[in-house]
Amino acid sequence: MSEAVPTLPAMDDRRIADALEQREPVPYPGTWLPAPFPERSGHAVIAQDPGLSALAVDRATGHVRLLAEDGGAPPELVNSTVRALVDCSRAYAEAAAREIDADDEDAGDALTDALLERFRAIDPAAVDRENAFWSVAAEELGYGITG
Repeated sequence: MSEAVPTLPAMDDRRIADALEQREPVPYPGTWLPAPFPERSGHAVIAQDPGLSALAVDRATGHVRLLAEDGGAPPELVNSTVRALVDCSRAYAEAAAREIDADDEDAGDALTDALLERFRAIDPAAVDRENAFWSVAAEELGYGITG
C-alpha cells in the first residue's frame, strides 16, 4: 500500500513525482504540476492555484506546505512528509466515497470526527489547528460542501 512512498526529507523531483502518483484527489483547487517542479523559495511547487496559492515540498525538511501566492502570509504546514500527504489523500477519498444524508447533521459530524482521527493517526501536525488544511477539508466534507 503506502510502504513504497519515500519518506526522505529533501527529496528530488523524481522521488516527489513517484510518491505523488500514489495520491488520491486532494481538496485543493489548483492544478497539479509535473516534474521537474518549479522552484520557489527552497520549495518544489507541486500544485498551483494561480494568483492565490501553491502546494509545495520544502526541499530542506520534506514538509508539504501551502504558500500564499503574494508571499504575504507565512507558509502553512499541510503535511509533515509527502508520504503523509498521500496517506491523508487516501483517507479523504475513502471518507468522501461514503454515502451520508446531507440533512443528517449528526452523520456529518460523525464523518468529520472520524476523518480527523484518521488524519491525526497519519500526521498529527496536519490537524493540530482548527484552520489547518486537512482540518478544514474534514469539516467541509462533513457539511457536504466538498467531496
